[in-house]
Amino acid sequence: MIRSGVLLLFLSLRIFADEAAPLREALKKQAAHKSVVATFRQTKRVPALTDDIKTMGKLWLIPGKAFRWELGTPIRQAIVYNGAKVLMIDELKKTGERLSPDDRSVKPLFLTLGMGEEASFDEMLKAFTITSTNEAKGRYNATFSPKQRSVKKIIKSLLMQVNLEASFVERIGWIQRDGTETMTEFFTPKLNITIPSSTFKVDESAYRWKE
Repeated sequence: MIRSGVLLLFLSLRIFADEAAPLREALKKQAAHKSVVATFRQTKRVPALTDDIKTMGKLWLIPGKAFRWELGTPIRQAIVYNGAKVLMIDELKKTGERLSPDDRSVKPLFLTLGMGEEASFDEMLKAFTITSTNEAKGRYNATFSPKQRSVKKIIKSLLMQVNLEASFVERIGWIQRDGTETMTEFFTPKLNITIPSSTFKVDESAYRWKE
């Protein structure tokens, strides 16, 4: 009975992996884009609050190399990655933190943007189990649960929705261990346009940095 149950689980996971082929191809094509510029809406549901927190933002992305993530209108927070370090900036307080790309506070964002080795499809399958998939109207959805203890400390579950025509993740959401739910919805992106290198530069003298 136990052996049958294990075999059934293995077959189920293999079926999900095969069904995830559209996601694999979309992520591969997204990584090949020279650049992505998009506005987005982030909705956060915190257990201690009765109302959702909805915030608009903008993204500049050079897949695999750099990004600038701005949240709020006017800007309240910016996260900038130049390929080496992550700068998390509070524009209201004029303070900032210098972080490693592996820091748990920015790991969900890196997964959202397909940045880092863990964000490739094959590496994601090492860190996550696909628990459900569906495809309709040119969009593919997949739900994941983490395997690794280090990821489980941050994320309880992850949802990705890919626009198959644009080969871009247009919705991604995650539930944190404390129950906080975050959903980011990207509007139609501009692809392969020139992004000035200054977009990923920060005048660090303008902020107080946490030691």
